[in-house]
Amino acid sequence: MKQPLIALLLAATAVIAGCGGSDNSNSTSSTSPPSTTTPTNSKLLTNITVPNASVPPFSFDIGYVEGGRYYLADRNNKAVDVVDTKSNGLIAQVTGSFTGAGATTDASGPDGIVGITGTNTLYVGDVDSVKIVDTAALKTVKTIAISNSGSRVDEGCYDPDDHLVMYASPGETPPFVTFISTTTQSVVSKLVFNGSSGLEACTYDSTTKNFYINNDGTSAHPDGELDVITANSVTAGAPVVSKAFPLDKCSPTGIALGPNSDVLVGCDPSAGSPLITLILDRNTGSQLASVPFGGTDQVTYDPASNRYFLPARHYVTSGTAASSGFSPQMGVIDGASRQLLYKVPVGAGAHSVAVDSGLGEVYVPFQPGTSANFANGGISVFATK
Repeated sequence: MKQPLIALLLAATAVIAGCGGSDNSNSTSSTSPPSTTTPTNSKLLTNITVPNASVPPFSFDIGYVEGGRYYLADRNNKAVDVVDTKSNGLIAQVTGSFTGAGATTDASGPDGIVGITGTNTLYVGDVDSVKIVDTAALKTVKTIAISNSGSRVDEGCYDPDDHLVMYASPGETPPFVTFISTTTQSVVSKLVFNGSSGLEACTYDSTTKNFYINNDGTSAHPDGELDVITANSVTAGAPVVSKAFPLDKCSPTGIALGPNSDVLVGCDPSAGSPLITLILDRNTGSQLASVPFGGTDQVTYDPASNRYFLPARHYVTSGTAASSGFSPQMGVIDGASRQLLYKVPVGAGAHSVAVDSGLGEVYVPFQPGTSANFANGGISVFATK
């Protein structure tokens, strides 16, 4: 995750209704027809209070939903927060020697959360390690050492075909990824990204049998690239990048697999560049759409609504990336037309997102801010439609 967010149990929730302005701007290079109906904006359903989220400003990272629970990496409380998605109440905070908010993002944890679907197991990145959380017992049960550099293990993704988790260590020199067997819960291999300026979010595609990871930049593609790692190279013990798709003027962050062969890449470009989101064909790397919305970090796709959700802490109304003057918004992109349906306001520092598809709820944590709807740090819950 890019740039730091500076940084007991059971809290009340405050229900706040609200909705943002509609924006039906078209993508600049979409091959699908535009929608013929005006969508209804995602309404703010509630804000969930989190202890110790106001001072210092709430420092959080990745969110994950499974089995009626939302899990959030909470650095202020050195814990994984657990929310019941039916009641939208905070029901637990799982501790386990997490680092907490450090002097920089690279010295902070917990970070990325990866759930092993159908089990009671979460993998959670932390400084120098990955920790394993038992969600039934609500406790940390194991620590897997990754390095001893004092740098975080950040975002990860799960390959259910080969029972592997891949985690990025973006603050290392050079950065690398680590592959962990979910069967033995041990490291099986690493892949070093020589010449990379950093690594971001990743995902695994069971159709292509590939891992995909956003690379902040290389000499060939200084504004970023999407790297493809074949799973069979990992299982053979020699992981390798087989393809690199250029992401010009993007500075990639989040990633989400969409319908068909689409893959959406969130962008947080340098000041002066257009705020964009890219959608590529994950087989060829060809660009299917450039959507005029950006300043994002984590992004997600909800198959039930066929929509992508992109909280953008660095969004500015001019549409051109800047270093200040942010007006955080969540962009909602249609999976069929590849167009921006609308934007809704979100709280300060909002950069993490997860969806409970069955309930139609979107979870977006935030820091304290000046907006009346988001005055204190916590977790916003929006409707998917």
